[in-house]
Amino acid sequence: MTAIYRTVFAALLIFVISVNAEAQNNVPVYMWNIDTDAVTNPLHTLNSGELVEKLASSLADHQLIAIFMQDELSVEDFKSEDLSALKSVAESDNDGTFYHPSVSNPENLPKTLQEKGYNVIEVKSHQDLPTTSINERTVLVIHLPVTLAGDLRSENLQLNGDAIANVYEVMKSQQPNVVGVFTALKNSKIPTAATRKVKRAAPNGITNQDIFVNSGDVFLFMEKPPVLKLRNDKTWANFTLDQVPEYTKSGESSLVLIYTNIEGIEKSNLNSANISLSFVQKKTGYWGISQASISFESVIGGATVSKTDLVLKTTDISTPFGFSYHCTPKMKLAADADTTVIFETNGFQLEPFKGANADRFGDWYDCQGFFTEAIWAGIFLGLIIAAVLAWAISMLADVKSPDRFDDPKGKSISVGTAE
Repeated sequence: MTAIYRTVFAALLIFVISVNAEAQNNVPVYMWNIDTDAVTNPLHTLNSGELVEKLASSLADHQLIAIFMQDELSVEDFKSEDLSALKSVAESDNDGTFYHPSVSNPENLPKTLQEKGYNVIEVKSHQDLPTTSINERTVLVIHLPVTLAGDLRSENLQLNGDAIANVYEVMKSQQPNVVGVFTALKNSKIPTAATRKVKRAAPNGITNQDIFVNSGDVFLFMEKPPVLKLRNDKTWANFTLDQVPEYTKSGESSLVLIYTNIEGIEKSNLNSANISLSFVQKKTGYWGISQASISFESVIGGATVSKTDLVLKTTDISTPFGFSYHCTPKMKLAADADTTVIFETNGFQLEPFKGANADRFGDWYDCQGFFTEAIWAGIFLGLIIAAVLAWAISMLADVKSPDRFDDPKGKSISVGTAE
């Protein structure tokens, strides 16, 4: 029975994990002014084709479909009050609404409807909106302003909801049976490498920003600004690379980060620095850094120091192809032989050889091994405690009880002593 329970529990766990992963990787779709009896499983992900097939009979009597396409959207957005204006307009229609929390590739909805005989029109401004009733089956794709991230997202989401309500009311006055559709290109809960999330450094020099670099073939994420350490004779200068670097490609599998005009301390300044990383795909199915080099011009202690194409020693990175290399602790990514240049990072993720349509990192391959310092300390302390416990048990085992006892009816036990 225990084996059966374990099997059932494992199956349920795999099901829950797969459902959660599937729900997080897809986008909700909200439709209104549509009379439909379509029933869908909220735990099942629909693609655009399946969604249109389920609603085909309900859309047959509607000549105009307005798709309001946002950059990011999640189920949590519908639970908040940010879209109150949109929900108020949608619920006021007599024909009802349709909602599905998980639809994959919603950007294919216009194409799917076009295959069903609809004419697709991209709306880039209010001038592209129809001014009269439409007699042909038409889909209007209205791209909404970006919502961004952070504290401004809630405000921008409310503005988009108000804009949808206003535009829809205008179209409904011209064509009462227009169907409204609200969706997005991707889920707002899934970060992508193509997104540049940057927090500018504060004027007082506090640097706390994370940086995404997407060159098309190489994805790089830095949790904290890297530090470039340069030495001129016996004088060291540290430069915190807290600006978003420019980047170029010098080949299909290389990345060049370009930094300019970064101030240090004590009359030091980094005029320019170009850090080049070249990657190689090994025959064993792994990828690694084949070469790293740096070219820089700096002022250290009033003296100008410059080097060109200085080859750097690279960390032994060996990661399976299709995986990203992830490293959280501080480490020296590159240092040359005589230790005059050190490029130091504190939390980064790297993956080359990305496809043209890739929008996120692959599964990460961490630089930190399984046996960390904390685990070794725990094992060492556990062995000490086990040894002390074993010694205590052995001492208790050596305790001997008396083998003779006094008999009240017999002669008492006497112990003789000799001097």
